[in-house]
Amino acid sequence: MPSFGFFEIILSFILVLTPIVFIHELGHFWVARKTGVIVDVFSIGFGKEIFGWNDRHGTRWRFAWIPLGGYVKMRGDENAASGASDEAKNTPNSFAGASLFSRIAIVAAGPIANFILAFILFIGLYMGAGKLFVPPIIDEVLPGSAAERAGLQANDLVLKINQNRVSDFNDFRVFIFESPDKPIEMMIDRSGMIIDVTAVPDSIYLEKLDIYAGQLGIRSPAGEFRRLGISEAISESALECWSITVGMVRGISRLITGNAQMGEIGGPVRIAQFSRDAALQGVTSLVFFIALISINLGLVNLLPIPALDGGHLTFFIIEAIIGKPLPIAWQNILMRGGIAFLLSLMLFVTIYDIIRGVFT
Repeated sequence: MPSFGFFEIILSFILVLTPIVFIHELGHFWVARKTGVIVDVFSIGFGKEIFGWNDRHGTRWRFAWIPLGGYVKMRGDENAASGASDEAKNTPNSFAGASLFSRIAIVAAGPIANFILAFILFIGLYMGAGKLFVPPIIDEVLPGSAAERAGLQANDLVLKINQNRVSDFNDFRVFIFESPDKPIEMMIDRSGMIIDVTAVPDSIYLEKLDIYAGQLGIRSPAGEFRRLGISEAISESALECWSITVGMVRGISRLITGNAQMGEIGGPVRIAQFSRDAALQGVTSLVFFIALISINLGLVNLLPIPALDGGHLTFFIIEAIIGKPLPIAWQNILMRGGIAFLLSLMLFVTIYDIIRGVFT
């Protein structure tokens, strides 16, 4: 019989994923309406409908049994694995018949909505709960550590790492975390003197994450936790969104180049587990995690993979360059290949997450 912990994971996963998917699809929906495209279905989840209703514009709003995403079905949509037919293009108020600019705006609106959601959530967090400010200062160097071997000292102020500006201790921590056994170049302010230091973080195995992470052997200062006013909250939220996005881009680039560790890859099972952990830590952690996953969903959807929003945008960019859409046969092949790739990847990471959960 499933344990209560299992139901905690499922409920937390739904609690995290539902608002993110809803906002993503709402972005598509809102811009479609504004550009005159009729939306026939707005679905949260896949499969058989649990309940739903029709609005005055004829859109069917529905909740379905499989809470692993959602979709909007626009007028003229036939098959997610196929390109638009001539019949769809000639259907009044259809997506396929809309102008190129309108189609680009509709598709881009989903990922953009995810970034906006994260931006708003961070503003709310910083104004309501507050934000911890920890300057990038080394408070203590542990004996025998990689930091000591590199010549780092207490009260050193870290200005840059690998030519990247460091504004907060967490920025410093992330670079170290991502660099096990890899040399990092640091620009240090030591009592007004600017010096360059090269350090090689030790590699430590984190069993829960199933990855090797860098450890320098330093401690941070206590920092200051305070609530922000609206203007500062907006500024800090923008910086947070940017920092997270840059970190995720680095992670994606490691995957593409084959430099990522297996533990960096996670699917629905792992997201569900982390959702539960965030929910158990409290509302603040849960909201932060929702914002984090929202940025992740927005960014991943912009990848130029057919069947994702980024794949559609790539098709539209090609159409703008050559003056006509790609041949429908090519679109169909690419779309089906993209779907096959995504389903295979989903299956792989799900099996890996389950095996990792059983044996770790």
